[in-house]
Amino acid sequence: MKNFILVLLLAFSLPAFADSTVETAGESAKTAPDTLKAIQRHFKTNYPHIKGDAFVDGAMNFSRGSKQYNKMWTDRMHDDFDQPESYAVAMAAGKKLWETPFANGKTFASCFSNGGKGAAAEYPKVDASGKVVTFENALNECLVANNEKPLEYGNMKTMGAMSIVARGLSDGYRIKMKVSSEAEKAAFERGKAIFYTRVGKLEQACAHCHIKHAGNIARTEELSPVIGQAAHFPVFRPNKATADLEVVTLHKRYEGCQKNTLVEKPIKPGSTESNDLEYFHTYISNGMPLSTGVFRK
Repeated sequence: MKNFILVLLLAFSLPAFADSTVETAGESAKTAPDTLKAIQRHFKTNYPHIKGDAFVDGAMNFSRGSKQYNKMWTDRMHDDFDQPESYAVAMAAGKKLWETPFANGKTFASCFSNGGKGAAAEYPKVDASGKVVTFENALNECLVANNEKPLEYGNMKTMGAMSIVARGLSDGYRIKMKVSSEAEKAAFERGKAIFYTRVGKLEQACAHCHIKHAGNIARTEELSPVIGQAAHFPVFRPNKATADLEVVTLHKRYEGCQKNTLVEKPIKPGSTESNDLEYFHTYISNGMPLSTGVFRK
């Protein structure tokens, strides 16, 4: 019954998503730069009021109410007297994981140049084998290299909290990705294929919501533009069941989006597919400043 209701909500909320006669911007572009330029042209033409770094604000660009709601929660998160306990718990957990020495006396900071400051801006990258390596992969590689157990990518109380704190050291740094080698081009194309491919019982692609119909309403929420999305994860989102805030990483959001479109087996956090999608997704936010741990409705 729950899935049936979700199908109805999406069907009546999203306009003409099944229209296959109109190509989504960037889909037929042959290279990474051309794909980015096509998407940028789409938003410049259709949403000329969104300029530069404003894309990092996502759906707030389309609604004054959404912007006010985000400000209310952001103010609470930084208010010593009204701070949500769930926010404080998550931040404390992430800080403890980042700062607590391993059994050999080293810490996460020892695995990254400059103690981790700016490190997140160097990811995702493609390694010598052609595999995409995300910043969360690097955090787990650090653990393994120091004879510690890796964290579960889908666990928001550990990897999610850790990622917010560790990525926070790179806030303000800008995404500067280059897709030049053959391995990088292949990784970009794999991620692009996932982004533009229709999946699930609703036969929707990421591109439908976040390019073609960005700014429209789906289940009472404005759909955010793809540009800027990868720059602000992980985020804090309200749990509608408990009214608490919960950490959501980019990969956890991928999984959640596919669940919402009724994909039988959604891609998992930390999987090859999620890593490839992040590679494409991050490139589309090239030039955007990182801003981690923000509130998003």
